[in-house]
Amino acid sequence: MMSQYRKFLNFEVPKDLEPIIQKELEKTLLRAINGLEIAIKKDIQPPLNKNKKLLYQEKYLTLYHYLPSQENVYDVPVILVPPLMTTTDIFDLVPEHSLVNELVNNGFNVYLVDFGKPDRDDSHLKIDDYILNFLYRAVHMTKKHADAKQVSLLGFCLGGTFSIIYGSVSLDIKNDVKNVINIAGPVDLKCLPFFNLLFKPFKKEWFNLVDKFGCIPKELLTFIFQLSDPIGYLRRPIHVIDKAWDRDFLVKHQALNNFFNNFQNLPGTAFKQSFEIIVSNELVSGKLKLLDQKVNLANFQSNLLAFSGSKDTFIPPDSVREVHKHISTKDFQYSELPFGHISIMGSDKARDTTWKTCVDWLKIRSGEFINSKSSTAEVVN
Repeated sequence: MMSQYRKFLNFEVPKDLEPIIQKELEKTLLRAINGLEIAIKKDIQPPLNKNKKLLYQEKYLTLYHYLPSQENVYDVPVILVPPLMTTTDIFDLVPEHSLVNELVNNGFNVYLVDFGKPDRDDSHLKIDDYILNFLYRAVHMTKKHADAKQVSLLGFCLGGTFSIIYGSVSLDIKNDVKNVINIAGPVDLKCLPFFNLLFKPFKKEWFNLVDKFGCIPKELLTFIFQLSDPIGYLRRPIHVIDKAWDRDFLVKHQALNNFFNNFQNLPGTAFKQSFEIIVSNELVSGKLKLLDQKVNLANFQSNLLAFSGSKDTFIPPDSVREVHKHISTKDFQYSELPFGHISIMGSDKARDTTWKTCVDWLKIRSGEFINSKSSTAEVVN
């Protein structure tokens, strides 16, 4: 093959360079093939997880169950809790890069909460609704479906914060939750530089916008996220072109791109409430009340694993790490990893760091193996 290249190029190629040149030519051809597929199909869609089964659905709450891959599972099921404003895709990007599959393949009974796609008419939704209504019901439906006494909550970003709040509302509710994993979810809110720069000085303008639209529009949230890392955003297309020969990379990139470009509207009341909670640092100060119930971090006695990213421009490590000063649990583990806000969950290195730590930590805190056939119901009422 290289002799044909030499003849075409009309110069002699040193033999020690032949493998390198051939490899680059193959990559160039694959770039063209993959590029043509994208041009025709507009994108390369990642495959759906065929083991994802719908258990319950309403406008603001959908609960899914992932079918176990083995006969026996740990008797404490894991519920994945997403943040507001985003889809749940970050937990299950593609089959080869999926926290869901990592948990399922290690013997965990996995459930997923989806808070839906709020529109302007949903401006009334509050943080209270998400935690003490939707998440509360998801926990109890999961317990019923899995025939479990307790659950583990694994939350990303605000999903992690919600999970900690859920376990801090009362001594009764905390008994539902044996373990909590908080991945980059803020708790101590006094030092959020991005919020202090872009939101805090412009309270009137943000509140006026919410009053006009009923929400923080998803398009604006997408732009704000891009603004947090403009250099990385501009570099991304160059990186994609360089790696366009690798179809597996393109499929994963498309999945991440779908996540980045599919932010959800943030309901107006929830935004205003979050704004005041952050400004007054209500979670740590003990001033936060949900549905007239005081949120007291001292009530939190579940086992807690917390992660932060040293390169996270949204949620700095201090806002995650400092939770240990306020909770009552005797089992607290913290890990600071060299990631940004999304890469701590979605990067290639997350599998051997964030995910592996989650799996290893849960294995020794999730009870005994039980027969997975005990959780096969199709619908939860």
